[in-house]
Amino acid sequence: MKSIKTLIVATAGLLLAAGSSHATLTTVNDIWGTGVPGNTEWNLYNTGVGSGAGDGIMEYLYGAGNFARVDDTSDLQWLGLNGGATFDAVYAGNSQALYTAGLAGAPTSLILSSGGSTGATPSRSGTPVAYTPVTQPFLFMDNSGGVNWYSDPTLNAADAGKDHMVTFAVSGYLATAGLASSYQAFADGTHYVIAFEDSANGDYDFNDLVVEVSGVTPVPEASTIIAGALLLLPLGASTLRILRRK
Repeated sequence: MKSIKTLIVATAGLLLAAGSSHATLTTVNDIWGTGVPGNTEWNLYNTGVGSGAGDGIMEYLYGAGNFARVDDTSDLQWLGLNGGATFDAVYAGNSQALYTAGLAGAPTSLILSSGGSTGATPSRSGTPVAYTPVTQPFLFMDNSGGVNWYSDPTLNAADAGKDHMVTFAVSGYLATAGLASSYQAFADGTHYVIAFEDSANGDYDFNDLVVEVSGVTPVPEASTIIAGALLLLPLGASTLRILRRK
């Protein structure tokens, strides 16, 4: 009986693992920084590649080690928790607008607009915007220069379906930006930072609109969960046969 229980637990674990994402991470280019003459932009985070070590928005505001990339197959669709969410634009390279959209891509609501400046310093001191999602689940959409970029890359027709949004799960923030010792954990649980690339075939530095979001959670891609379940059906059938014999 003990071996059967072990097999059941192992099967369940494998099913959960198959339903989770597989470390699919779009490359974020690290091309800016104070060490490169004439550059005034901030890198999204210090990836260790590119033409300069640069300044990382994520390290500056949240502290190294306090954020983690969310798999790109897991940040397409989102849910608002407890009926609402809060958004705070922490950096923008130029004028951007963040919307929510339905799963087919139709915009549902404007969340915030940001003027942006390539010479600006990242900051969490702006006025947070409260928002209640109109539809559940929903997509994020960045509008830049009349072009819409979605959290679901299959809708990014202007760039042949390339991913234009990356996501980080964030555990806390630096009360004094840039000072690692001032770290404070979020009292309301995990926040997310979503970051957009705003141009087709651009530099993919993903620093064009960076927004901290709370009160939401990403929804794992349904097709990934279904595929994982189908993959493990033979194993599940074998488990049932063993149970019948016992």
